[in-house]
Amino acid sequence: MKKEIATLIVSSVWGFCGPLMPYAALCSVMVVMDCVTALQLGRRLRRQPGVGADAGKISSRRFGRTVATLVKCYVALGIASAVQALLVRSENFDAVRFVASAICFWQLISILENESTCSDARWARIARKYLADKARRHTGLDLDE
Repeated sequence: MKKEIATLIVSSVWGFCGPLMPYAALCSVMVVMDCVTALQLGRRLRRQPGVGADAGKISSRRFGRTVATLVKCYVALGIASAVQALLVRSENFDAVRFVASAICFWQLISILENESTCSDARWARIARKYLADKARRHTGLDLDE
């Protein structure tokens, strides 16, 4: 009897989460890319005077924030799937795709912020006019001065 109940629970969870896997994988890739570019930014910042030696290193706090971000993304996708199944029921709107697109866009902006900070490339100088300066946000230093 316990085996049948466990099978029922696992198959129900898989039936709900299975269709979300491609979206969750894409969001996970974007979050990991954001973390990699943040580490690269930390290494670039470490070369600047006045920046601590721990910039660009993996710490348990930063890893925990990454895991928390991934969990928030998965929960948002799950809620969007439930809303789509129970409330919206529209052929014209897919809540899961909308949420996954919003997450990917959010991570893309963060990746561009990471890449444009401390870069001498022409595109980075233009992007810094519109994007936040991660060096100022995380270190309190204004590297443009």
